[in-house]
Amino acid sequence: MACLANCVLALMLLQYIPRPRVPLPPSAPGGGNTAAVATFTGTFKTADKKYLTIMVEGGQTMRMYITSATKFFRDDMPAKVTDFLPDENVTVEASRDARQNLLAVRVETRVDKAARPSVPDSK
Repeated sequence: MACLANCVLALMLLQYIPRPRVPLPPSAPGGGNTAAVATFTGTFKTADKKYLTIMVEGGQTMRMYITSATKFFRDDMPAKVTDFLPDENVTVEASRDARQNLLAVRVETRVDKAARPSVPDSK
């Protein structure tokens, strides 16, 4: 009887075939890579405490969140959001959060010295 039990157990163990492990695709839309960075170039429209709005190619308006991690630069120098003027060319690096909202990471503008209006000296 013990011999029969051992034979059945051996046959059961020989039927198991290990399968290679394959990573599963993300199940939820938010399960992807949320650290991906995109860069948008356009003209600065408005900014408040919560949102930044720029106009990109084709006249489309993009609105993204401003967070405490958002950095503003003017000519490679740190700046404030109030330093940006409407219709000024800007480059915005953005990422996505877990809910796929656009978050402004870095907002930058470069003003050409030739394009700056000259300020007359007052003597």
